[in-house]
Amino acid sequence: MSFTVLGALRSLDEPRHRAELYRAWNAGLVAGLTSHVVLDQMGPNAFPSVEEARRYLAVGTGQGKSIAALEKARPKLFAPFEGAVLAAGDEGGTLNQSLRLLTDYFTGDFKRCLKVRDALGYPIFLGLVAAFGLPFVLLPKSPARTYFTAIVILLAGFLLLGGVFISVLASILLNTNSLTRARFARVLASTLEAGLPLGRAVRLSVDASGNRGLKEHVKKRTEREFATTPLAKLFAGCEEVPAGLIGQMMVADATGDYKGTLSVYARELEERQK
Repeated sequence: MSFTVLGALRSLDEPRHRAELYRAWNAGLVAGLTSHVVLDQMGPNAFPSVEEARRYLAVGTGQGKSIAALEKARPKLFAPFEGAVLAAGDEGGTLNQSLRLLTDYFTGDFKRCLKVRDALGYPIFLGLVAAFGLPFVLLPKSPARTYFTAIVILLAGFLLLGGVFISVLASILLNTNSLTRARFARVLASTLEAGLPLGRAVRLSVDASGNRGLKEHVKKRTEREFATTPLAKLFAGCEEVPAGLIGQMMVADATGDYKGTLSVYARELEERQK
């Protein structure tokens, strides 16, 4: 979490840079280049955490290490589901597909972040107005120098520390019930398509969703249930999974088309947020 307002706003750009990394990586693989060459030649990424991941992968693949081994060695460089999709693609020989899935996910995530950043314009404006206006309310009939000093202090305090409030507000806006359900459906579809076992995919999807109700529901399930129970039945009775999503899970269980079914549902949920 960033303390500054500008840092908090900039953190909302990370999904865009993640999407750019995976898009360029996938394009290089399609062109017949190795992962090491692509990652090394694409150049520095403007976002620090994404650049750290790129450099780490470039050096590691250049040393002949597998992406799965690299992800396992430094898991904090990636979101849990992101690292799992990369590892699954590397181990299963479907890295192109995994990179496309991650590109699509982070592109959609960035679109949601743009809407949140637009919404944050109003509280930031109020913070700036308060920095200029409060001294006149709290310090009536004070000398002009006192007003000026108070304004500078409040303005600096807001810009340097207001990022905490902005980050918390952004997290709330990005984790409404509808969006957490949509995120759950998208990540679940992507992880299953990447070839992850159902239990692993469910756990990663629930963690990525940020939905507390889903997390509590999963805690009650055993590993045997994850391995043997159809998806719809696995979430039957969970208050955070509406009937519409249960229906889509039943269709996905019957057809095996988890990405096509669950991604459509996720997209519909996201459209309702516009």
